[in-house]
Amino acid sequence: MDEPLLSVRDLRIQFDTDGGPAVAVDGVSFRIHRGEAVGLVGESGSGKSVTALALLRLLPEPPARVTGGEVLLDGLDLLAADERELRKARGGRIGLVFQEPAAALDPVFTIGDQVAEGIRAHHTISRAEARARAVELLGSVGLDDPAERARDYPHQLSGGMRQRAMIAVALAGDPALVVADEPTTALDVTLQAQILGLLDRIRRERGTALLLVSHDLDVVAGVVDRVLVMYAGRLVEELPAARLLDGARHPYTRGLLACRPRLTATRGERLTTIPGRPADPRDLPAGCRFHPRCAHAIDRCRDEIPRLRSSSAGGRAACHRFEELG
Repeated sequence: MDEPLLSVRDLRIQFDTDGGPAVAVDGVSFRIHRGEAVGLVGESGSGKSVTALALLRLLPEPPARVTGGEVLLDGLDLLAADERELRKARGGRIGLVFQEPAAALDPVFTIGDQVAEGIRAHHTISRAEARARAVELLGSVGLDDPAERARDYPHQLSGGMRQRAMIAVALAGDPALVVADEPTTALDVTLQAQILGLLDRIRRERGTALLLVSHDLDVVAGVVDRVLVMYAGRLVEELPAARLLDGARHPYTRGLLACRPRLTATRGERLTTIPGRPADPRDLPAGCRFHPRCAHAIDRCRDEIPRLRSSSAGGRAACHRFEELG
């Protein structure tokens, strides 16, 4: 396989709190190749959004601190890059779609101006040319009457329209990678499907790689090529999206799958949940982070941290018993 577009190696991040250091990301490593779509999933607090924001050093420092690792984008270590290199990378090489576009879009500038600003930041063209290209880009993300929408302010658009505008802003610099952090959380089911379909179409038409961050396995399964599952700051499983339902080996991944609402559920039926609470990042358990909530834990799980090992499903799992349980 060709060299990866993005290579994250042993990334470690913690937050300094009044109660002591909170470990948010602990030794995460993964790769994304050109044109590939990868899903990063896990419960709230698993470290997935922190990982995504760290790629472009958008975490507030302090309280956040990157304590180890490297993030290589086409060979450039973004964690060691200077401000000039970061400005070129942000938007120009990696586009970011935020979870809540109403907060990410500037309320005092029109949608067209915000897209055109991103275009001019990474291309040497006139204001008029940037404006015309912004209208074309707004049309390409599915906004009706893009010339009129370009004159609107964010508050004049619906939630789904704002998210499409946010995607246009992310694409303004023609990035090689788009990072979408929970892009459908605030949308209803119909709009979720539309936005996911749009991200998938953009990736295929432009050859853009995609990192899709979500807490919902169903959201990512139909869009990505590979799924990365995080728990308590660590990657616990990696597998092809096509094998997610029948190939998951880690008890945590299986627990997430079991928690999905069922279409055959009866009225009043309680949803399935994973027992216990997520690990406290200020007081992480020894051994496997998931063992206090795992029905299959043995003494080894309590003492020894499992490493990611290849599974028969074509992926990798960080579980001492994954083949036995498979």
